[in-house]
Amino acid sequence: MNRIPAFLPLLFLLLAGSPLFAQPKAIITGKISKPLSEEIAAVTYPSVWVPSEEETTTDVEKGQFRLEVPVAKAGMAELVHGSEVITLYLEPSFALNLTANGDKLLKTVKFEGNGANENNYLAQFSYNFEELEQYQVLPDNIKLREKEFLAFLESRRKEQLNFLEKFDAKNPLSTTFKKLATAEIEFGYANDRITYFDLREHIVISENRLTPSATYFDFLQRLDLQQESSLISPNFVGFLSNYTSHIAKATGKTEVDPDFYSTSYALTKQKLTGPVQQLALSQILKQALQQGQSKQSEELLADFQSQSQEQELLAYLQKLHAENRQLAAGSPAPDFKLNNAQGEEVALSDFKGKLVYLSFWSSSCGMCLNDMPYLQDLNARLTGSNIVFVSIGMDDDEAAWQSMVAKRKLQGVQLYKGLSPEVIAEFGIKELPAYFLIDENGQVLTAKPKRPTDRDLETELLRILNKEQASVR
Repeated sequence: MNRIPAFLPLLFLLLAGSPLFAQPKAIITGKISKPLSEEIAAVTYPSVWVPSEEETTTDVEKGQFRLEVPVAKAGMAELVHGSEVITLYLEPSFALNLTANGDKLLKTVKFEGNGANENNYLAQFSYNFEELEQYQVLPDNIKLREKEFLAFLESRRKEQLNFLEKFDAKNPLSTTFKKLATAEIEFGYANDRITYFDLREHIVISENRLTPSATYFDFLQRLDLQQESSLISPNFVGFLSNYTSHIAKATGKTEVDPDFYSTSYALTKQKLTGPVQQLALSQILKQALQQGQSKQSEELLADFQSQSQEQELLAYLQKLHAENRQLAAGSPAPDFKLNNAQGEEVALSDFKGKLVYLSFWSSSCGMCLNDMPYLQDLNARLTGSNIVFVSIGMDDDEAAWQSMVAKRKLQGVQLYKGLSPEVIAEFGIKELPAYFLIDENGQVLTAKPKRPTDRDLETELLRILNKEQASVR
């Protein structure tokens, strides 16, 4: 038998406290006047591949605190104190000391120490551009027409880049951080530009959707989307998801088309390379899985597994796939036989040959009640179309359901099931309201259609109905 030398446990103990074995971290100390809470926390996002966050919390004693935050590599974080939140940039070995007033954290915070310039820049940038309504798309600038909206975006971008250059000239920033700060500005601009027409349509309900000018999306050709350094930019990651959706929609596809995500995936493989491509493809897979496109996703997931070396990401996608296999698009919708308000038995299969917008709700669900007028209005507008709106009440008390149906004069097919474990399990319902779209053959089109409050829902339903009519002809 090989015996462990007696000195080795002591050696391991000594080495564990040495820099060689120490976990990378950033240290944040500070003094807060008028603290809002007895605690302060740093929230970090350790993986660019998998949505996750880690929170490091410590006590604020007599206004002072010390945080030792695990940080393996450079990235963005947040400092949370009471209701106040400020953005941080952290690298391993950063040692920051801050002073601030608790009730005006962003306005008064000042950093000293290693990493001070970068974090002072973030605080001042946020205060100058993110706290002032004039620089925000919402609520007013989204109402601008295309030419005026672009002028707003260009002016804001120019001011932000000038601010970055002037700050860097007086308080030199690291090369890594300056690339990040530039990416935040450029892709904040790009994200607002690529989402303008969709967002405006949702907000400005008094006008029809605007049509982009012929050159509106030409700016996409000028963007550098291949920089691995941009992966730590939240604005870049958000833009990437909207970009891959945009290039699929540019071919005429919508999210309910069976090949929407495969089209987005194929185009992304053509246009992007390296780690940026891997992140973009994983975003498409995540969206497809979460939208109930499990069958479509299986081929994409197999392809992704054949080329990705990111084991953490692969494990995450496999878990997501397992969680969302139920009610995949194209699978038969579970049939049921339930009573309506008149006591008559109604089955889902009774509506074969029609598109079914199926909803689950209860009279105690605030969001359900908020959606209800929109659903009723949609039902009225599509009367005569080959669609039926079936709503299933999940109240514990049938009398409460009956009262709500009568009081609001609810139209469509109103059925009662109660808080039934078997229905919840069959449809995989995690919360109310829950919506499903069932095709004329009784198969699931999507387990997560747009909600009644979404203006695009009617357009989407009409598009499906028109496609069905065309196929019959």
